[in-house]
Amino acid sequence: MQKLRIYISDSTNVFYNLALEEYLVTSNKEDILLFYVNTDAVVIGKHQNPWKEVDLTPINKNLETHTVARRLSGGGTVFHDRGNINFSFVRNKEVDFVNFKEHIEPVSAALNSLGILNSISPRNDIFVNEHKISGNAEHVNSKVKRILHHGTLLYDSNIIKLNGSIKPRKALNIKTHAVDSVRSPVMNIRSICDLGDTQSFLDKLISEIKSNLGVQSVKKIQPENIAEVCALVNNKYTTWNWNFGHTPQFTYTNKLGEEIKVRKGKIEEIKSSYLNPNETEKYLGNYIDSQGYFENSGTVLSGQEIENYFRFKIEIK
Repeated sequence: MQKLRIYISDSTNVFYNLALEEYLVTSNKEDILLFYVNTDAVVIGKHQNPWKEVDLTPINKNLETHTVARRLSGGGTVFHDRGNINFSFVRNKEVDFVNFKEHIEPVSAALNSLGILNSISPRNDIFVNEHKISGNAEHVNSKVKRILHHGTLLYDSNIIKLNGSIKPRKALNIKTHAVDSVRSPVMNIRSICDLGDTQSFLDKLISEIKSNLGVQSVKKIQPENIAEVCALVNNKYTTWNWNFGHTPQFTYTNKLGEEIKVRKGKIEEIKSSYLNPNETEKYLGNYIDSQGYFENSGTVLSGQEIENYFRFKIEIK
């Protein structure tokens, strides 16, 4: 592995940090190890269905839902908060593009050096005492011959929020080829090795990684001050079309037995014994709601109405 530049993001906004990763893949030629910590968010894989993977019911009286963000890589759904550290290797590669262990092993070794004995699973997760503390995923950009390998490190996360957010409160009857998450029991590193607060743990982790890998420099990076990152945030990462509309095609069957085929987040076809073709026609092209069609409100909402009612319109806070 070539010498790395370590960057630590000043932002705790999930959309800016995901956009920063893409920017570093497409607009940079350095070999980089990026660290960042986000405020509460549920992050789904590129090819996942949020209606299957996330609790999208309102979490307060203002009908706000969990912040949902779709990342560039595949894999399963994860929860980010201030007790979780995200690491991202962004590197030039000519061959052997997908090599998870090449990037997991340095992190695993650093944890071992800190007294956190761990193992790497066949699914390329890091486990401690049969509990997962790190999930990993990769994205390959063959055009620029760069890879993104990123992972989570549960140090002091809110496990109750994590478990409650990454699966629907009520499972919907959905048929799809979208990638399903593989659930594992999780735990916090701090529960078995208290190295101070999250920032103290990150400092110690970086120190160990510097000892084991060639590191050119350690610098802060401010994604909000990078024009290309801001453009990605506004035009992609905060849009409904990316976070929900990018979902692979699926068919939802409601309580009445009606089959609703959804493509790019919009109703494409309805098979119903209760509605005649003229009635179903008016619903085609409508957005579906977070509860799956009209079961939650009793009516079909579309366009801006649905964004306002279910807070699908994501605002940067």
